[in-house]
Amino acid sequence: MELPWKSAGTWCRKGQAFCEQGQYDRAIECYDRAIKLDAGAGAWYLKGRALTSAGRYQPAIESLDQAIKLDPASARFWYAGGRALYSLEHYREAAEYCGRAVELAPDCADAWLTRGHAFKGMGRTPEAIACYDQVIVIDPGRIEARIARGTVLAAERRYDAALDCYDRVIALDPGNANVWYARGTIQILLSRYEAALDCYDRALAIDPDHAGAWYTRGCTLAALQRYDEAVGCFDRAIALNPDDDGAWYNRGLALERLERYEEALACYERTYRLRPRQAGIWYHRGTVHRKLKRYDQALACFDRALRENAADAETWHQKGLLLFTLKRYGGASECFDQALKLRPDHTDACYYRGESYYALRNYAAAVPCYQAVVRAAPENAVAWNNYGNALYQLERYEEALVCYERALEIDPENHGAWNNKASVLSVLSHYDRALVCYDRELLIHPENADAWYNKGLALFILGRYGEAVICCTRALEVDPAKVGVWSTKGNALVLLERPEEALDCYDRALAIDPNDAEALKGKAMALNHLDRPAEAARCYERLRRLPR
Repeated sequence: MELPWKSAGTWCRKGQAFCEQGQYDRAIECYDRAIKLDAGAGAWYLKGRALTSAGRYQPAIESLDQAIKLDPASARFWYAGGRALYSLEHYREAAEYCGRAVELAPDCADAWLTRGHAFKGMGRTPEAIACYDQVIVIDPGRIEARIARGTVLAAERRYDAALDCYDRVIALDPGNANVWYARGTIQILLSRYEAALDCYDRALAIDPDHAGAWYTRGCTLAALQRYDEAVGCFDRAIALNPDDDGAWYNRGLALERLERYEEALACYERTYRLRPRQAGIWYHRGTVHRKLKRYDQALACFDRALRENAADAETWHQKGLLLFTLKRYGGASECFDQALKLRPDHTDACYYRGESYYALRNYAAAVPCYQAVVRAAPENAVAWNNYGNALYQLERYEEALVCYERALEIDPENHGAWNNKASVLSVLSHYDRALVCYDRELLIHPENADAWYNKGLALFILGRYGEAVICCTRALEVDPAKVGVWSTKGNALVLLERPEEALDCYDRALAIDPNDAEALKGKAMALNHLDRPAEAARCYERLRRLPR
């Protein structure tokens, strides 16, 4: 029942009762009735507070400004206006209003705190810290101020000072899960992962439903490469907050590390539905599809990632690797070029650009790529070896030899480098030194047919025909389909005056390739040694008819 003689004060008290019950709209109606009866500063102030509690910040500021006009000496009016402005992220105005409040009431800790938050929002760290310090002077037990101070110090990378703030809060309130959580985050920034885990464990012992602690604990475990445990933490975080896109995304990363690719893809798909513009989502979907050899899907993902962010060097690199796998070397080299434009120190992209040029037989272009790699990573034995290969193809044999020797200094077990060094020594007619290399390679890999054959060729050139036959025999035991080895063995047997055995070798070669010129020449030579000129003549006739 509304009575016309109700006073403005009665309406204000009724509004405050509704505010205490959270019925802000009804409270505002009461304050409006009070203002109609007596537009005093107090009613405008109470209406502004109710509007702030209802999240209607702009009307709240208008009401509070009315209160300030009526009573500009009221610190609480200025403070309330500053709070509403801060909620709208109008940090400069919020700092000004709260500044006026503390001028009028220097011991108003709430105004100092909100002013500090406003300075923090503007990135004015020293002023923010000064405000938080003032709060602590007024109220040493004000935990919120100490936590905020620690957050600002952490943003300034003053991690030890931030930890000191959090430790003081813990001394005041050891059961504060949020402070343990914040302390753990600082430990991560300092790469003290085990200490961070201890903090998160303390937070979760206090509050087992602290979703943030479960999430960051999972990230910490992932940094320690404890991916199974990390997945369990992300599961707990998701159970508490199923729409946490960060937890889904990082769960996918951990599963990808565990090679549980289908599960990882499901996580990335869920992340995409929750946050379509999540940075890196298409990149990681592409890497998983590449690992699953779904190359078309992987390529589509990398292209989508580059449409969203063409300035990501790693995505260009991964697309290049995919095209390299597909033997699309021209496209791959273009991708590596893009990666290196964005990140000139991307050693892997530089290496694979060299590999792409090598595959395209553009050896001159490959050489500077390998040079850049070995300058950046002088202990990369593979790069030194491939650098040598490119120089070998350009007939720069002495330089190639230096590269192979450098590769072997770094990795004496690199059988490819031993083989390559032996080959270049053979080209340079250093056959005795080449034999040492082949022996070293065969000591490591006794089943290497090419090494046995190349050793046999070197021995043949040195006139050590018996040993050459032994090497060729060993090569054919490993791979009997090598035509050239049969012919070389036959040639050595002819020179050892064992033409019957040589003839069998040439026949074995011609059974594999009837048009092998070397085998036909050798067979004719063996037949002449056996005084079978007619058969030898037929071999020469076949040889004459071979296409040139």
